[in-house]
Amino acid sequence: MKCLIKYSLHIVCVILACAHTLATPLIANRDKKKTSNPSKSEVDIMRTAKTISILNNMDTKIDPCDDFYKFACGNWTRLYPATTLDHLTTGLFEELSYLLDRKAEKLLTNDPNFNYTDIDYKVKDFFESCVNLVQKKENLKEDLIRTIAQFGEMPAISGANWNAAKFDWVETVAKIAHKYGKDIIIGMDIMTDFKDNSVNRIYIGQAELPLESRVMYLDNSTAVYRDSYKSKIRKELEKFLGIDTHLATKTANEIVDFEVNLARGLIDDTLGQSLDELSKLTTIDNLQAKYGTVIDIKKLMNITLGEIVKDKVYEYAESYQENLLKIIPLTPKATLANYIFYTFLNDYMLDIDKSPKRQKKTCIEKTKSYFAKNVDNMVYRRYSTGKTERDVEYMWDKLKETFKNKLLSDDLTWISEPTRQYALEKLDALRMEINSYSDHNFTEEFGSLVTNKHDYLANVFALLELDTKRSIAKLHEKPRPIEAGEILSYTPANILIENVIKVPVSILQPYIMWGDYYPTAVKFGTLGAIVGHELIHAFDDTGRRFDKDGNSRDWWDERSTEIFLDRTECFSNQYSKYEYGGRPLPKSVSQSENIADNGGMRLAYDAYLRWYEDADRAGDNVDMETLPKFPYNYKQLFFISFAQIWCNDVHPQVKHLQTSTDQHVPGEFRVIGPLSNYGKFAEEFNCKEGRKMNPLNKCEIY
Repeated sequence: MKCLIKYSLHIVCVILACAHTLATPLIANRDKKKTSNPSKSEVDIMRTAKTISILNNMDTKIDPCDDFYKFACGNWTRLYPATTLDHLTTGLFEELSYLLDRKAEKLLTNDPNFNYTDIDYKVKDFFESCVNLVQKKENLKEDLIRTIAQFGEMPAISGANWNAAKFDWVETVAKIAHKYGKDIIIGMDIMTDFKDNSVNRIYIGQAELPLESRVMYLDNSTAVYRDSYKSKIRKELEKFLGIDTHLATKTANEIVDFEVNLARGLIDDTLGQSLDELSKLTTIDNLQAKYGTVIDIKKLMNITLGEIVKDKVYEYAESYQENLLKIIPLTPKATLANYIFYTFLNDYMLDIDKSPKRQKKTCIEKTKSYFAKNVDNMVYRRYSTGKTERDVEYMWDKLKETFKNKLLSDDLTWISEPTRQYALEKLDALRMEINSYSDHNFTEEFGSLVTNKHDYLANVFALLELDTKRSIAKLHEKPRPIEAGEILSYTPANILIENVIKVPVSILQPYIMWGDYYPTAVKFGTLGAIVGHELIHAFDDTGRRFDKDGNSRDWWDERSTEIFLDRTECFSNQYSKYEYGGRPLPKSVSQSENIADNGGMRLAYDAYLRWYEDADRAGDNVDMETLPKFPYNYKQLFFISFAQIWCNDVHPQVKHLQTSTDQHVPGEFRVIGPLSNYGKFAEEFNCKEGRKMNPLNKCEIY
């Protein structure tokens, strides 16, 4: 029952970046141990290496006032190109993911210096069963068909023997959801009530589709991705289920055509609708009366949950259910059945004809997808020294202090005094946590799990059954912190419904954004800007709708809201004028990420200047704020460091995919947009008013 996790992350959680795991390694030995007390010469070498690393990415022939992204990142695409389908994107978060995977691989294989727990060994068994899957290649088809047989028959396999009269799509998807937690056609989940986070509620509505957004299914410009998707399905039907090419092609076309029809009911992410607008608290009887002729809601819920539910539930994305009323009666039962069973099995059709290296990479990804918390905790226990945590916590305190002063200053007088006072209360209650899972009870969660290093599918289904039982049990439990698994292992997130920022273990890896002897300007320009981004999310166009306790509530007065919306429109107009891959960026009402990019960078810079002034006044050695042979001052170093967070390259074939499915704008505009809006940046680089990086009209909220 994971259908609404995507909606949870985009609406009750807001995340920094969507990184792909197809990463290019930038420096192969960054995770090697460094001496704990280096000599002066070793410190000089580390600092000089940082200088070289920063300068290598830059193209100093570019005028920083013309295009600061090209100035700071102009050599990136030459050094780290995304030129193959194995390397669709390159960038900071891809590198962090790559290095985390290297550490995870060593732990999942065998690390003689690590103290494995009983639960760690179960995770290792799972990984090994995936690697051993190639040995069961001949049996995979039979295993998958036996899995289908638990819930019925697939017409594409049974052919003329398939009996349409016995097929009930609602009953079939409900039984699959009840046993394995897989939501198909219509989604259901049990999560915290966004208006009262002291209780859990059932949410029923829009399902999560593989291509994610309306644009990917309905726009003519994205047809190439749908064609590729059809080809993928055809190949999988042939390879894993033994269906002949002609029938596999026909079935794949029908599956995608049906999914396109489903997508007509998806919400439009660019409209920036709130949870209040998208969710309605109602009764099951009301839903049955609305949809019962096509969707037997009572049957769906009773079978899925294994009990009769009488409490009120949230209907999410009403337009999706209304669309189902139209398309289900027009869809042949055989198409529905083929769609259901293909969707059910899709996650378990692993390409086992890869090289051993690529197979191992796939298995690391699969292990992280099912055991994300465990893998992060193992990496943390093995590699953490606590130093970066202290750095992050220190910066967090400085960022909160700086934003508090901003709320108290004249800079934000456009926000009324009562609203600013409540913003201060929310800021005070806002917490930050490192996602180390040090206090997590893994024995309680996985102690009953039985794993077998020779049976991957058995392990997967045992995990799914265990997770589904836990999910259903939430109906009678108090809410627990949101778990977003793998997504929260590589990107920081603001969990609005909990008023907490979570920072992943991957961010703690040394010698990328931070190092003991790097200038503090680098730390604030990278880690500070990243954490500041998440802090601002608490007050952006989504976050401002949640109160200090994490409940959805409008605490802004009418006049302040009106000005906020005007300023948000400024961002919408600004960013929609940028072009990427030959197309303008889609215009969106929602500007959460752009507000956070702009405000987070400003907040980190102001916090850094406060640190610098305090350090200088205290007589600390601020000479370390410049790097050896680096021709830019400490303030300029901050902005260059910030820009290099977003140095990246993207394969031409996925550029349109990126702008169609990601709420974040491409990296170059995460640099150009915020810095061109910031007068202090223009001052440091002597950009005259009217230049591209110092336009006359600037957008600002925080």
